[in-house]
Amino acid sequence: MDYNLPWVEKYRPHKLSEIVGQDKIVTSLTKMFNGGSFPHLLFYGGSGSGKTSTILAILNDYYGTKKKLMVMRLDASDDRGINSVREEIKGFAEKKNYFMKGIKLIILDEADSMTFDAQFALRRIIEKYSSSTRFCLICNYDNKIIPAIKSRCAEFKFNPISQEHIITKLKHVADSENLSYDKSAFQVLSNIAKGDLRKAINLMQSASSGKDDMKQLNAELCYNIAGYPKPNEIKKISDMLFDDSKTLEVTSKKFRKYITENGYSISIILKEIIEDIVCRISDGTINPKEYCYILSELAGLESKVSKSTFGDIYLSMLISIFKK
Repeated sequence: MDYNLPWVEKYRPHKLSEIVGQDKIVTSLTKMFNGGSFPHLLFYGGSGSGKTSTILAILNDYYGTKKKLMVMRLDASDDRGINSVREEIKGFAEKKNYFMKGIKLIILDEADSMTFDAQFALRRIIEKYSSSTRFCLICNYDNKIIPAIKSRCAEFKFNPISQEHIITKLKHVADSENLSYDKSAFQVLSNIAKGDLRKAINLMQSASSGKDDMKQLNAELCYNIAGYPKPNEIKKISDMLFDDSKTLEVTSKKFRKYITENGYSISIILKEIIEDIVCRISDGTINPKEYCYILSELAGLESKVSKSTFGDIYLSMLISIFKK
């Protein structure tokens, strides 16, 4: 019974042909496997873009029922220091399987969290056992993988999923779950997810469990569940910052009250303000030359906020950037 599974698992693709939003990668991999080629693989890209789903689909297509004996998978939660590489990974790579013929596969999910020492040890193992074993490394940031490993792999960059594909998938999941919905909810979820399909499906599941049985899944509910500011609220916040007639003290008082009452995250507000500035520049509403410095300052602030757990202390800094 799968009724209690999270929807991201329940509706995870099982075949390579079912992967959405990564058509070029699916075509390349399909041609590769149909032609009898199986190189070491490096999948990298943002969260929820289909990296893990793709390799799991390859397992189903390529190995079928043999995958339990032929595949080893290590996630970020497993120990993957240098000892793990020398013992577990090397042990699986050199083990001979007398019952099954074919190439063995070792999957290292979140490979960018491996130490450099472990990666250097892994490089030698990849080279030594390449006749019988293939490696698939999955990570968010390819610059954290050493060049010696990258040069041994076929690299595939997974781009964020387009809004059209996210909306199509959300509609399919909603119809399969017999949800009553307003189509505007899918647009809102895809805007909030920003290319992360997993995030969009998880948000929809949260919103659907939070709604009353008599109500539809709608845009208002999605914004409330996600704790995300609505477009008109972002406009109010931006107007407050752009208005030169309002002093630092007045803006700070209103801004803090607004953010605190609604419980919005400073990192989300920052991202939306930067997007709003870019939109205003493209519309010709504001002069880009006047906002180059502000965009640079906002980028620095965004970096600081991402490294801190206390976002509230940066509110004054955000306001002062505009009120200098």
